[in-house]
Amino acid sequence: MSIRKLEIFIEVCRHLNMSKAAQSLFISQSSVSQAIASLEKDYKVCLFERLNHSLYLTDAGQDLLFLAQQVQRSLEQLDSRMRSKAGQNTLRLGACTTIGSCLIHPLLAAYRQKYPDADIIVEIGNSQNLEQKLLTAKLDLAIVQKSRFYRQLQYLPLLTDDLIVICWPGHPLAWQTVSLRQLQDEAFVAREQGSGTEALLEESFALSDLPLKTSWICSGTDAVKQAVMHQAGLAVISRFLVQRELAAGTLAAITLTERPLTRSFELAYHKDKLQDTCFRQFTAFCGSQSEAGLLRLIASKT
Repeated sequence: MSIRKLEIFIEVCRHLNMSKAAQSLFISQSSVSQAIASLEKDYKVCLFERLNHSLYLTDAGQDLLFLAQQVQRSLEQLDSRMRSKAGQNTLRLGACTTIGSCLIHPLLAAYRQKYPDADIIVEIGNSQNLEQKLLTAKLDLAIVQKSRFYRQLQYLPLLTDDLIVICWPGHPLAWQTVSLRQLQDEAFVAREQGSGTEALLEESFALSDLPLKTSWICSGTDAVKQAVMHQAGLAVISRFLVQRELAAGTLAAITLTERPLTRSFELAYHKDKLQDTCFRQFTAFCGSQSEAGLLRLIASKT
């Protein structure tokens, strides 16, 4: 195995086409084919399914792609560090939308009090997209609502969150206690696909064998709150994100007679991740925070 073979493999994965990979690398298609065949022979695995003249990554191919991208990134870091003699690590941290709105800023402020030289790049997005970036080495760590189980990822429990139903103050059900079935004719303001909140809402209605009527689809919690305030529909949202609006009376809550809609946020990373100093410091810091401590950080922001 050579670094060059991994570079060729990564380029084939990018295009899922050996001819285009060869053009991009300015080498012959036969050289690309030989490199892939050599990797498959060395490791005795099939890296690509070849169906109808198209390439599809196998599970073994996905594992190799993640590790190869890490090797490539490590080489880039090595070259950059040796040239600049800068020894500081950079942590690429993802945060799902809810955490990005209520916890990430006070959490990082507390972290930087302990590690003032920490270099962290933060990306906010929905949980499913963040998990995909962990799988492809585009992020080092992410705080997510687990959207599905990925065997390649490690999940560390961090915080429990209750979701509540919200409406505008003049809605007939404002501050009432109702069953989920009584909401089946109500329109809901939903989040985009890939959002953990949206997945839980859909699951709750499906488990009760009820239809879910969607009036709006919003990317981001602020857009959801604004839509509800303007009477576009009801919404399900984290209790952390509407404490101020409920206290001010610009939004109202509806209590469900069924069990609460509860989810957990978890710190996720790839099991094969190369753990540098900043990575270990941040995971240890998060692990040292109790749930009560994290709730205090959220309260300090609101």
